[in-house]
Amino acid sequence: MSRFVTRYRQLVRWFFHRLYHEFAWSYDFIAWLVSAGYWQRWVQAAAPVLRGRVLELGCGPGYLQQALAGRAGVVGIDLSPFMLRRAARFTKRLVRADARQLPFPTAGFDTVCATFPAEYILDPATLAEIRRVLVPDGQLVIVDGGRLEGGYGRVIDLIYRLIWLGRTPRQLPEVIHIGDWPLQVQRVAVGASSVLILTGRPHESGSEY
Repeated sequence: MSRFVTRYRQLVRWFFHRLYHEFAWSYDFIAWLVSAGYWQRWVQAAAPVLRGRVLELGCGPGYLQQALAGRAGVVGIDLSPFMLRRAARFTKRLVRADARQLPFPTAGFDTVCATFPAEYILDPATLAEIRRVLVPDGQLVIVDGGRLEGGYGRVIDLIYRLIWLGRTPRQLPEVIHIGDWPLQVQRVAVGASSVLILTGRPHESGSEY
C-alpha cells in the first residue's frame, strides 16, 4: 500500500473519530444523509432479536436505547462522553466504558449487542470481555451492512467507494466467524432498504473466519 493511501485512510479515520466525539452534534444529520433517513430504523432493527438483560456496546446517540426504553436490565456503554450526552435523551442507564475492559460482573447479561461497530469489535480483548459478561447460553448480536435500494443507494455506494479508495465490504456467507464463534447472517428488509443482523452464541466454538 502506498504512503499516500495509508495517510489518506488515516485521515478518514481521524474524521470519523472527530464525528463521534467533538462533532457529535452533527452525527444525527450525517447519519440521516448517508442512509436516506433509515439509520435510526437500521439500528432499531436489532430490537426484536434482543432478549433478557441487554448490554449495548457503543450506544452512540441512543437510537437502540430509545427502542428498548421500556425494558428492564438494559445498559448502554460508550467511550465518547459526547455521545453519552446525546443518548441521555432517551435513558439514564448509561456507562462510560471501554468495550475492552467492561465494568460489569461475569455472566451478567443475556445479550450483548453492537450496531455498526468500529474495528474495536474485532479486538481480542473486546471478544474476551463479551464472552466473560455473557451467561453460558447468551448471545451476541451485531447490526451492520445497511443497504439502500434505487438510485440514491447507488450514489451513496459510489461515495463510500471513493472515500475508501475502492474498498467495498466483503460478500458475507450465511455464517461467519468472529474470533472463534459462529454468527448467523440474515438480511432484513427495512422499508426500501435492508440491513444485516448477525447473531450467535460466543460460547459455541467454531473455526475462525
